[in-house]
Amino acid sequence: MSTIRALASYAPPPLRRALSGLWLDIKSLPTRRPGDPWSVIHNVGNGDHHAIGLQAVGWLRTYGGLRPGDALLDIGCGTGRMAAHLTDHPYTGFDLSKAAIGMCRRRYPQLNFVHLDIWNGDYNRSGTLAEDAVVFPAADGAIDVAFAMSVFTHMRFGPVRHYLEEARRVLKPGGRFAFTAFSPRPAEAAQFDFQPYDATSSVVDPRSPERAIAHDAAALTQAIGAAGLEVVSFHRGNWAPPSDYDGGQDLWVVSKA
Repeated sequence: MSTIRALASYAPPPLRRALSGLWLDIKSLPTRRPGDPWSVIHNVGNGDHHAIGLQAVGWLRTYGGLRPGDALLDIGCGTGRMAAHLTDHPYTGFDLSKAAIGMCRRRYPQLNFVHLDIWNGDYNRSGTLAEDAVVFPAADGAIDVAFAMSVFTHMRFGPVRHYLEEARRVLKPGGRFAFTAFSPRPAEAAQFDFQPYDATSSVVDPRSPERAIAHDAAALTQAIGAAGLEVVSFHRGNWAPPSDYDGGQDLWVVSKA
C-alpha cells in the first residue's frame, strides 16, 4: 500500500489521481456502503462519500441560505456526493469527467447531469473546452443556489473570474453562490506548502499547478465585485487555523447584487 502512495506522488496527473483513488478505495473497504463510487474511476478526495456530501449540504443550509424547492446548480458535481442529498430539489450538476457523470445518471436518474469536456491540467488534459469559455448549463436568472465545492482549488485565476461571471448570469436576483477555496492572507500560516506562482496565486506543485492552487483573498474579493456579486459571508477552513467552521477549505458565500 505504501508503494501505491509513493508511485502516486511521482506519476503524471491522470495516473497519480487513479493510483491515489485506488489507495483510498483499499482503505475504505471495511466501511464502504453498497453503491459508493470507486475513487479509482474519478478521484475527488478522501473520506466517507455519504458523510462528506451530507456535511457540504449542511453548509449550504447553514451559510448559503438553501431552502426547500430552491433550483440548484452543482458546479463540478463529481460522482454526486452532494446530489445524493438534494434529490428533492430542481437540480442540475455538471462535471468534466464523463465517467463521473455516467455514474451520477445511473444513481440519480431523476436529476439532470451534464458532461462538459473542459480542459484541466490535473483532471482532464485532453479536454477540448477551455475553462474560460465554459457556459454553465442553466438559463439566465434560473438558479437560486449555485455551488462549487473544491473546484476553484484546481483552477487558475483567469478561469475563476469567468466562473464568477457565469455564476452571476445564472443566478436569480438575490441568488447565492457558495464556493470553497484556499484563500490566504499575507503572512498567514497554513498546513500546505504553497509556493508563489503568479501575481494572485500560489501552488503546491509548479509542475502541475491545478493539483492545488491558493488564490489571494484580496484578489478573490476584487474578482467577486467585478463579476457583479457581493460577499455575504466568509468562513475560514481548518487548512489555515484557527478555523471558524468545520470544513477543510475556506467557504465563501456571495450573492447576485
